[in-house]
Order: sequence, then C-alpha cells, then structure tokens
Amino acid sequence: MFYCLKLGHKKVESRNHFKNGAKPKSQMSRELIQLNMKSILIVLGLVTLLILTSCGSSKNLTPAVQRVPPKFDYTSQAQADIASTNMTIVLIKPTFVSEIAELLEPPFPEMAISMGNDFEELLTAKGFTIRGPFASTSEMVYNDKVNSSFILQIQIDLRPEQTVNLTKHSKTTAANLLLASEPLAYVTYTTDGDISFGGNLVLTALSPQYGEKIWKKNIALDRTTFKYVGTYKWDSYPTIARQLKYDNGVFNTVSIELEKFYNYALDLVWRQIDPEEMKIVTEQAKKADKKGN
Repeated sequence: MFYCLKLGHKKVESRNHFKNGAKPKSQMSRELIQLNMKSILIVLGLVTLLILTSCGSSKNLTPAVQRVPPKFDYTSQAQADIASTNMTIVLIKPTFVSEIAELLEPPFPEMAISMGNDFEELLTAKGFTIRGPFASTSEMVYNDKVNSSFILQIQIDLRPEQTVNLTKHSKTTAANLLLASEPLAYVTYTTDGDISFGGNLVLTALSPQYGEKIWKKNIALDRTTFKYVGTYKWDSYPTIARQLKYDNGVFNTVSIELEKFYNYALDLVWRQIDPEEMKIVTEQAKKADKKGN
C-alpha cells in the first residue's frame, strides 16, 4: 500500500514498514542481543555445572575405608621382684636413626612413643628401677645423675622398602567432552605391591654423670615383607609416605604388620637384656664417672 503526501508541488511516496505488526530494525537488534546474551549465560551455566560435577566426582569415589589405629602394647614374658637387681637405669625415649619421610608418618611415630613406655615396663619386669623416660639427657637433674647406675639410649634403625605396581584407570568426564575438541581421558592409578621393613635396635649405655659411652648392643631385626592393596586413586606415582597419609587401605595393612614386628623386636630385647651383664655395665659406668671427677 502506498500513500501520497503532498509537499508543496512534489509528491513523495512512503512505504508502510509497520504493515502486519513489523518492528523497527533497532528494536529487533536489541532483542537479538538480549537473546544471544541469555544463550551465552545458559551455556556458561551448563559448563560450570559440568565442571563442578566433574570435580565433585573426583578421583576417589570408592567407598571410604575406615582408618584403624594400631595397638602397640607389649606384655613381658615374666615378672621379677620389683627392684631386685639393685640397679637404676635412666631411660631415654626411643628415636629413629633416620628421619626419612616414611618414618615421620603414622603409624611409625606412635610405635616409637609406645616403645618407650613398653621398655620401661620390660626393664621393670626384669627387676630394674627406672628413671624417666626422658626425651634427652639434658632433662636429667642432679639427683638422676648421682643416684643412677647408667643411662640407656634406644635408637630404632628401621629401613622401609617398597615395590609398587600401578593399575591405570581411564575416564572421560562430561566437562572434557564439552570443552575439548578431542576429549582426553582422565587417568588415575591405584597401587598394590610389597612393603618390607627391617634393621636394628641400637642400645647404648652411658655413664650417668658425664655421659661417657661404655656399652653398645645392636639387636638385628630380620626383614619382614608383606603385600598390600591400595584403595586411593592417584594422579601420579605415590611414595610410601603419601600412601600412608592418604590411603587408609595401605595404612591399615602397614599398621597390622608393624604391630607384629613391634612385638617381635621387644621379644628379642627381653632375651638380650641380662641383669648379670648389666652389673658389668654398672661397674664400668662408675669407673668412667670417677675418671671424670
């Protein structure tokens, strides 16, 4: 439809752009921009949701394994009369010879703490009187030095070793499918293999006043080896220390085996500590302190 508008002596024809409810171009552009923005926001929301879902379903969806603390508790094989040896030992708390990462992770520190308590009970059951246990000789007071037979230091020379097998697991996440032009599989690993530990318990006797070394005994601990199966899923090769920290399956296996090893080690100590030999150590300690005076 055309309209004729009379402007002076000229006729100007004008089309009706609003026929059938048509909208101006500027308004249509604004609506298209708004529609595109809404579409972008929806896509971004979906991407965020997929990424969060992917992260939330992280590498460890297996049922959680409960961590079971070890029980280090040695029972002496016999009981002598209290203080029947007439010797007093200043006991220094056991420490590890090495400070490798594995021995800093539970259950190894707990083993050393328990060993100090059980050494006290073991020596008491042998008929010795105990002072301590002390963290170091610097904690001893004058009375401890002049009224004790000798100082006993205990060092745990334990050397854990591991052979590990990695089982590969591949999974393509929804986020990878959406975001990657060539989706990559998400790779994790579970572990299994063998762990072993062995070494020595090193017992050292010092004179109580001047700390002169007078006696030393290395009690050999035969190496024990056992199998384990991990439950945690890893992104890369894990050390024993990391497995002990994060994988309760590995921790529980090591704890059970270490309990056995602990009792085996203290059984050896029980057989090796002879009150008659300790009388000789006491005499040597007295002589060493007299020389120091």
